[in-house]
Amino acid sequence: MPTKRKTRKTAPRRSALRAKSKTAGKTGRKPAPGRTPKAAMRADRPSLLPAATRPAPRTIYGILHPGTVAAADPDFRDAPEGWTPATARALASEFGLTLTDDHWEAIRVLQGSYRDEAAPRIRLLRDALEARFAARGGMKYLFEILPGGPIAQGCALAGLKPPHGARDLSFGSVA
Repeated sequence: MPTKRKTRKTAPRRSALRAKSKTAGKTGRKPAPGRTPKAAMRADRPSLLPAATRPAPRTIYGILHPGTVAAADPDFRDAPEGWTPATARALASEFGLTLTDDHWEAIRVLQGSYRDEAAPRIRLLRDALEARFAARGGMKYLFEILPGGPIAQGCALAGLKPPHGARDLSFGSVA
């Protein structure tokens, strides 16, 4: 005949004790005078604040370059500090190029990529340029307007340091 197992009486479960201790301390803070508890909670969440008092969103560029001021030229919001369209025109004349709207668009794309990441990979830059100029022929078209390489020569015109591997000195431009 089977025997019954003896069960031990144990202490209450730990999870029940934790739940009691969490609810015990909820009496907490009182709201500021003249504020309801819900209004006090709303002030703690920035998404519910009026737009004038809401802090500006932080970007990677802002974190990596604290204290920088936005570019003066509204057409080139992501331009590096000290870069102007005049410097790009001067550099383009050294390269023997006349800058068109497509050149300026490529410069904006490259500057925007560097705004998101401090040192973007060559593949990221290539994909961003390819996506923007896909309707016009993609990288083939970019090599026509920037014969020194869309990434290497484009970064030079945009006032940016080209990523590692964009130029092979023994071969020429590879990107």
